[in-house]
Amino acid sequence: MPHPTALTRSLVLTAVCALAAACAHSPPAPKLEARAIEAHTRFLADDLLEGRDTGARGFDIAAAYVAAQYAAAGLQPGVGDSYFQPLKVRRRTLESTQISYSAGGDSIALVNGVDVALDASPYATRETMDLDLVFVGWGIDAPQLGLDDYAGLDVRGKGVVLMEGAPATLAPALRAHYSWIQQKERMAAARGAAAVLTLKAPAREKYSPWERTRIYRPLPAVGWIGERRPGEVLPPAATMTLGPAFARQLFSKVGQDIEAIYRAADTAPPRGFPLDGRIRIARASRHEDATSPNVIGVLPGADPKLKDEYVVVAAHLDHVGIGPEVAGDRIYNGAIDNAGGVAVMLDVARAMAAGPPPQRTVLFIATTGEEKGLLGSDYYVTYPTVPLEKIAAAISVDGLMTFHDFGGIVALGADHSTLGQISAAAAKAIGAVHVPDPIPDRGNLALSDQYPFLRHGVPVLFPNPARGLPRAGPDGIAEWDGYENTAYHQPSDDMKLPIRWDQAERWARYIHGVIAGAANASQRPAWYAGDPLAQAFAPHAARARPPAP
Repeated sequence: MPHPTALTRSLVLTAVCALAAACAHSPPAPKLEARAIEAHTRFLADDLLEGRDTGARGFDIAAAYVAAQYAAAGLQPGVGDSYFQPLKVRRRTLESTQISYSAGGDSIALVNGVDVALDASPYATRETMDLDLVFVGWGIDAPQLGLDDYAGLDVRGKGVVLMEGAPATLAPALRAHYSWIQQKERMAAARGAAAVLTLKAPAREKYSPWERTRIYRPLPAVGWIGERRPGEVLPPAATMTLGPAFARQLFSKVGQDIEAIYRAADTAPPRGFPLDGRIRIARASRHEDATSPNVIGVLPGADPKLKDEYVVVAAHLDHVGIGPEVAGDRIYNGAIDNAGGVAVMLDVARAMAAGPPPQRTVLFIATTGEEKGLLGSDYYVTYPTVPLEKIAAAISVDGLMTFHDFGGIVALGADHSTLGQISAAAAKAIGAVHVPDPIPDRGNLALSDQYPFLRHGVPVLFPNPARGLPRAGPDGIAEWDGYENTAYHQPSDDMKLPIRWDQAERWARYIHGVIAGAANASQRPAWYAGDPLAQAFAPHAARARPPAP
């Protein structure tokens, strides 16, 4: 789950309410149970599961639990006669590094975790790279948008130095896409780069600070291994983040002020240029291969024609496992992120299976490896169990931010397709309204399991309760901020948090409403005409007229 967003009151609430009132009728109230959601969360967040790390025993226990709950609810297996879609994953651990930079006859040693931040190799247990360096601005290769940061630059076999983030001139959703480091790695690899070295411009430092990166990037990492899409280029051999002091030194060698480049990038894309000197990376890595499954349950559709279209509901089952000790605790339980989200999905699946069958088929997917880079969802769209063009919508249930009687919902993706109208109607049915994303610069739409589906042209939704804006009673801001500041991706994301289970049940009713609305609509969700995401990812899909502001 990406870091939770902070919400303030918005002048658009009245308009959003009017839109919600104009949407389709909400589905019948489901029989959802707060105590069931709490029970699922309590088990999945227990120390027994050791933080549900991808490829670890605790995750396997969680996967078996989810499959049992699917079976008890009456969902059909999603992969032949099995609920499990196994993917091979590789855990890579950095054992040693020697990193140096040389220019003009001088050479300096760089300390991993101090000057730079480098993780283990995904490909080799022992590896040495000696690279020329080229600055490529944002590192974006998108001529259709008028952006080609590689124009006139030869980066074959070299290390590309690029800024995290994307230009402010891009629409927020496209900015999220082109800010994602995996997307930048793909673009660099397509140009023949051997390594990616990232710079933290001030705008990104707010959301992903160097002090956090230097600690966490060198820790063990996980990726999935196996055949990729036809024609897909593998990511570069190394991705490394440069600390601010070394970045200044690197650019000063060619008479450039990196801080001035950052400032100028706010108004115009910076032009690339070769950098002086070479960087040498020698590292030893330990590889441990394992299998970790997505868990897929199917609720068949009842309509003779629509049953061959699919609504995907994804909730990531993994968390970050066992990590650095904090206050005597090393188990990162992930109660809110995302045991609670899976618990909501399980209870919604049970309620839907017990009620009238939907018209379209619904796929409930508990994914693996979301915290490691959306591994499970990326694998699913590479090896889908149903034709991708038949997937009508993808909804991500990531997080259980129910600290108060919330009146607002941040529904990322709602502005881009008619799935947003379905979401607005579901929100209205629980006494809530859509509110805008308060920090669109962070790019949360690209930071959960809906994103791989989006890249394949599927209308998506990534909703969460809004901070503050209570219907009644306390505003929950202190509890929300406490989670953000001390529990997010920490051992304290556990069952001691002040989760309001009555509000978790309300949240489940909203999620049910969105799924049922998408599954039962006479027309599948359609992209809005003129939408930038539709133009980028679904250029030939049907369009709908966007609602009036």
